[in-house]
Amino acid sequence: MSNDTRPFIRRAALGACAAALAALVLPSTTAHAATAHPAVTLAKPGSGATVLTFTVPSTREGAAPLTIDCTVTPSTPFRYYGGPYGGGEEGLASVSCSAPVYKIQLDVALYYNGAQVTYNSNTVYNALSASADTEYPLKQGSYQTGARATITTVLGGSSVTSPIYGSASVTLP
Repeated sequence: MSNDTRPFIRRAALGACAAALAALVLPSTTAHAATAHPAVTLAKPGSGATVLTFTVPSTREGAAPLTIDCTVTPSTPFRYYGGPYGGGEEGLASVSCSAPVYKIQLDVALYYNGAQVTYNSNTVYNALSASADTEYPLKQGSYQTGARATITTVLGGSSVTSPIYGSASVTLP
């Protein structure tokens, strides 16, 4: 083997290794959506929006600390038409804060007859709000949206994760 072909073989081997690792770590959306997860007990099923309150110490001497309220809202699932499944059930979630925070990670899940069937996540930085959605092919049964937010108020600060809040349930024929 000449010195000219060794770098190519190394790159090819590294590429194949990286692709194999990615397939293990990052499952495809289709494979993930088709996997049913065990039932999860929602922290506040059917209660909708819930407020998380944070107190951020002031960086200026003598100034009062800042209180930030973040409202996590799972929306009642609804039927949509078109899209990746040619129509189905969609769950939306949002979080809205009273002042900008360093990082918001919002997770949304759709539950079918009490079991999680799909989820999605969205992360935004230096923001007041975030939203996320997830979709599932329509089947007869009961649907509910679950939402969980992880908020980091300042760079280097600790994160706070909410419980999973549930929307009202909807039953489709």
